[in-house]
Amino acid sequence: MINRLSVKTYAKINLTLDVTEKRPDGYHNIDSIFEELSVYDTVTVEKNNSGKITVSCSVPEIPCDESNIVYKAADIFFNETGISNPGINIHIEKNIPSQAGMGGGSTNAAGVFRILNQMFGTELSGDELRRISVRSGADTPFFIDGGLAHITGIGDRITVLSPLSEHFIAVAKGSAGVSTPQAYREIDSLESVPHQNTAEILRACSGDSITEVMNHALNTFELTYLPDDIADIRNIMKKHGTSGTMMTGSGAAVFGIFTDKAAAQAAVNELSDKYPFAQLCTNICSDRNTFF
Repeated sequence: MINRLSVKTYAKINLTLDVTEKRPDGYHNIDSIFEELSVYDTVTVEKNNSGKITVSCSVPEIPCDESNIVYKAADIFFNETGISNPGINIHIEKNIPSQAGMGGGSTNAAGVFRILNQMFGTELSGDELRRISVRSGADTPFFIDGGLAHITGIGDRITVLSPLSEHFIAVAKGSAGVSTPQAYREIDSLESVPHQNTAEILRACSGDSITEVMNHALNTFELTYLPDDIADIRNIMKKHGTSGTMMTGSGAAVFGIFTDKAAAQAAVNELSDKYPFAQLCTNICSDRNTFF
């Protein structure tokens, strides 16, 4: 019997993010390339015989009540499988910054689905996990398998792509956050919104050219009001020779793609002197499926 399991839950960036339309139901369709990054949280699930779901976190500001997405994930899992909850505590050791556009909550939720599937021997397939996990949030299904993927719909339609060769990603976030609902409202108010050439981006992905991907990439949210930190972070990355730099998600983290590790590290070193989060990452997450 398995009483305790942990797993690393990796972040993501949007190499490109096109908000294509507002739907009649009020949601927005997107056209995006998600790439998993080597920065991760650690999620641990432990049975405790309480009959309840409890949540704890290493970061005090993170709410640990029923509003936390990992609580929702566990509740969905037990309801969908019909398994009686023996009582579990979910602990999150945070490294991924919140309100960053890096999928920190969604990847934690996916980790819970994967752990509970293993812990209770339900043997749900990846497709089945994606089907039920979307109920916790539109980005959660991507993190079931991670890697590189073309994401459409509200974020729930996933086409897995072959991973790009290893490259280096500098990621930084200032202290300011971005309100996603407000950012969508600002996009809706714009008279003209540019859209990406998805065919060219997918060709660049299939040709294993991260530089070409960035040549065609955009993020619609960069058309909205943004904290001054974002422009400054981008300028620092450009100074160090990035192949392309952009905000991820609705913000407020910014990434820069580098083919030279030393240049990426130099950018991170300078950013670390100014901002609370700055890290050098790669797109290789080789131990993502290891439980411990």
